[in-house]
Amino acid sequence: MVETVCAKFVSKKIRKVRWQRPAAFGRPNPEYFVAGSWDDEQNEVSLWNTVSPDEQNNDPIQVSTIPVTSDVNDISFYDTSNFFVALGNGTIMMVRIDKKLEVVHQWKDIHHFKSAKAPATGIVCQSPEIASIGEDGKLNLMRINQDKPYKTIDADSCSLNAAVFTSQNEIFTGNSRGMIKLWDLRSTTEKPVQSTSLAEDSEVGVSSMERNPFQGHIVAVGGYDGMLTVYDMRKAQTPVTVMEASDSCLNELRFHPERADHLFTASESGAVWHWVPMGAKTAVSNGLSTNLWLSGDLATQQLNIREILPSLPLAVNSVDVCGESLICGGDNEAFYYVSNVVF
Repeated sequence: MVETVCAKFVSKKIRKVRWQRPAAFGRPNPEYFVAGSWDDEQNEVSLWNTVSPDEQNNDPIQVSTIPVTSDVNDISFYDTSNFFVALGNGTIMMVRIDKKLEVVHQWKDIHHFKSAKAPATGIVCQSPEIASIGEDGKLNLMRINQDKPYKTIDADSCSLNAAVFTSQNEIFTGNSRGMIKLWDLRSTTEKPVQSTSLAEDSEVGVSSMERNPFQGHIVAVGGYDGMLTVYDMRKAQTPVTVMEASDSCLNELRFHPERADHLFTASESGAVWHWVPMGAKTAVSNGLSTNLWLSGDLATQQLNIREILPSLPLAVNSVDVCGESLICGGDNEAFYYVSNVVF
């Protein structure tokens, strides 16, 4: 099979793209993805189908769209049919896919300053937990059947930019000054379990985070300076691997959900990279990622970096991968669908 790229221009800047979770683990390719726009008078969340009745036409088809009241800052799937959207006006929406998109619940203005709304910058799910972060430095914890957050943690004095669950009860957050903190959601105090800094000699903001899908203690962190830093949460005070991934901000990191030794990155410079482990041809990760991502300075010697696309003139804000399919989008008002990704 030949790797093919389809560019779809949508006249809106794309902030997030996410594949709908497949119903069965190991399914070769997903059919649907959702996209969220930003920096427009009328932003939207849209649902797209990549399975065309015409085999000669590889263009994704828009199935449904809903207008939103602010920028889409993040999208996170909860299960195969429900996902959450973090908005720039501090609201979190729950959206259901049932032939078309339907808003089923909203947590309005749960991120705010004293006299103004604060953008919700991220949303992450670890069923039954749902956690949102914002520019107000707050970490909100929610459940699907509850109208309001059941817990709010004043986690920081500046913007929280990224978060990831490392286990059912622990969450990792990163802020705009480069502070990284680990929180135990069962704790009765608002103090982190651990705290460290992305860069020892300067304040380099955290831009993105991603957890290894098979080993939750392995967390990759992207910085404003383009550095890719890997932490072992069992000893999180110091990173185990630090690599230069871009000359500008790393907007998103995504491990492949089944081939966890493969990493994909999208950057402010317009680059989309596939970090390919040398000599790894296994369909499903068999523990190789432990040796690879925790191997310190050796990591760069065990990786090839492949450009998925020629560098685009504007930022690529988001990338997601599932099966042999990749989707990415950014500020040039287009997304790119790549089928038959080579591993």
